[in-house]
Amino acid sequence: MEITKELDITQEDVDQIEMHSVINLVTVIASQLQLIQLTTDYPEKPEPLIERVNGLAVAARAQNRSVFNSATLKELRKDLLLALNDLIDEQPVLNDGHATAEYIPVFQEILDIAAIRIDELNRRWRNPSAWETISADSFLMEFEGFFHALEVNSKGRYRIIYNIAEQEERDYLVNFNVKGDKANRIYMPLILKDVTRDLIANARKYTPPGGQINIGVSMMENHFRFVVEDTGYGIPEDEIEKVVGFGYRGTNIREKIRTMGGGFGLTKAWFVTKKLNGRMWIESEVDKGTKITIHIPLPGHLISKS
Repeated sequence: MEITKELDITQEDVDQIEMHSVINLVTVIASQLQLIQLTTDYPEKPEPLIERVNGLAVAARAQNRSVFNSATLKELRKDLLLALNDLIDEQPVLNDGHATAEYIPVFQEILDIAAIRIDELNRRWRNPSAWETISADSFLMEFEGFFHALEVNSKGRYRIIYNIAEQEERDYLVNFNVKGDKANRIYMPLILKDVTRDLIANARKYTPPGGQINIGVSMMENHFRFVVEDTGYGIPEDEIEKVVGFGYRGTNIREKIRTMGGGFGLTKAWFVTKKLNGRMWIESEVDKGTKITIHIPLPGHLISKS
């Protein structure tokens, strides 16, 4: 089904959509700290960090660049790892049986991704309409790093693998192909890169372990084309257009999936697609999976390059 729904959203909604992915990352950091706080004998140790991270989330929503910036993130990384190592000395194993040290790679992965997102935000703020040139190989490598971060954050609940011969019961099998132009390059605004990350993360979130996710990116016929397909929970047929509405989540997963997001991923995808004069299709069947396709026309100055 091609999406044609008109979005009724305010400027405040637009600002939240623009900051959606970085706010989610900050929320993940806060939630991990809260898990530690709930399972440690020293709940006072994470408390100042939780307050700082919550302050960062407020600054991100307000797009306050004096607070939400690379320097602040570096300072948070340093203090967070110092506090965590201090807690390891005091309590090597938390009350839920997890080794306290298990959280170190989790935070490092999340903070690495946050640093990339802040850098991209700064570039977007400097030139919101700019299209960037990215090598297909580096694009693919970055997303493999993104998947690795998801896997580390799961703390052993699942693996993400790329070879069907290695797939076990709770592993996600990912097929990811990127085809650039004649010079193996792809072109996109950074906000569109953000959209692809959000939709891939959604495919993982709404697919039970053991499922499959297929992702394709291609420069074809003067278009950027992106497809993500999963074997997840799907969307009820009469809700396919509704799910691009601001904050709407499918009725079949509202009680099934715990999520820290606000249900803005598809809203953002549709908003950005429309803004870039593109087209978007959603095909889905409950308990079978979902396929999302986005076509974005290249601006005139890039057509000759592709």
